[in-house]
Amino acid sequence: MIKGQGRFGICILAAGFSSRMGKFKPLLPIGDKTVVERAIEVSKAIGIKEIVIVTGYNRESIHPVLYRQKVIEAFNSEFEKGMFTSIQAGVTALSSDLDGFFILPVDCPLVTEQVMRLLIDGFEPERFTVPCYRGKKGHPLLVPSTYREEILAHDGAGGLKAITDRDFEKMKRVETGFEGVVMDMDTPEAYEEIKAYWDHGCQSEDLDELAAGRRLFLIRHGQIQQHKEKIFLGQTDVSLSEKGKAQALAAGRVLAGYTLETDRIYTSDLSRAEETAKIVSRQAGLKRFVFVPGFREMSLGSWDGKFISQIKRDFPKEYEMRGQNLMAWKLGHGSENFFDLQYRVIKALAQILKNDTCRDLVIVAHSGVLRAISNNLKGGDISDPWVKLGNGEIEILKIPVAGTMR
Repeated sequence: MIKGQGRFGICILAAGFSSRMGKFKPLLPIGDKTVVERAIEVSKAIGIKEIVIVTGYNRESIHPVLYRQKVIEAFNSEFEKGMFTSIQAGVTALSSDLDGFFILPVDCPLVTEQVMRLLIDGFEPERFTVPCYRGKKGHPLLVPSTYREEILAHDGAGGLKAITDRDFEKMKRVETGFEGVVMDMDTPEAYEEIKAYWDHGCQSEDLDELAAGRRLFLIRHGQIQQHKEKIFLGQTDVSLSEKGKAQALAAGRVLAGYTLETDRIYTSDLSRAEETAKIVSRQAGLKRFVFVPGFREMSLGSWDGKFISQIKRDFPKEYEMRGQNLMAWKLGHGSENFFDLQYRVIKALAQILKNDTCRDLVIVAHSGVLRAISNNLKGGDISDPWVKLGNGEIEILKIPVAGTMR
């Protein structure tokens, strides 16, 4: 097959309940079109002939769009069992002689013709191809037809992710530079964010511009209570040790030596950060206390809080894979990798910078969170080297009016 050519289909998944949204997602508008119409029209624009819409809940309401657009409907009578049954229904409806097929949840409405062409240009017949935004994986997934029969025969355990995780090293990541590939509309809040992004010309927040002229005090939380051996510590909630409290007290005294142009302190809502922030705020005279869930440490899923020795014993292959690709690897649903963490943290930081007009920002958080903030404000990203802060240590970033500290 010649690069950039081939026969491709697409499964647009529109069978779910839309329960968290509260409204039927496929027919919600973005601009002057519904989200399902956008997915169909982008698919047609790149020359895809086999466009399958997988329906389930409320299928009758979407029929007029399907008839008007002349696309294929694949009704999933088992949609209540989850998304993987919809994937199987869609793949079944596609021709078996395609080179590959896209899988696109309908609630990811901002995928563009350019993104899909990038995926086709990067397509390899033995590898999954996925678009990324600053390392974070998004949608749609381009699946080679060599996986067709395995997907159809799979019992559904772990969903499609069970297959893609197994072949993690064969996953081809295509950097798009376009935030729309990682934006979905599961909730009313996410839908409003997507509409605002659309109205802003699909331009991401300019962190350089938001941070210009600011001074940021980044404080790592104090030492935690110790366990009998090392654990994987992500979002498991652990309190400070006595040493950690002393470290926080020392950090507060250092901070009190600065003339701060703010009255507040921002902190992760995990106990070790909250306790540190309370001690620091008392010392530095900061009266307002703001919890930021977006500043939590990385979620490690089912490994979170487990002894490292136990993980090595029970998951030797996965532990080795994580070590080989520390930034991108993650375990199953509910866990994050460093790029997921970065996206979450920078979104939270941008929101604070938009709403807080004070010159100074004081942030208490975790090592990975502070690495993301520091590196991004220096013009890099979380994968770049960073001098790790010790517990209770402070990094001060002075952002010039021109923008980042490049």
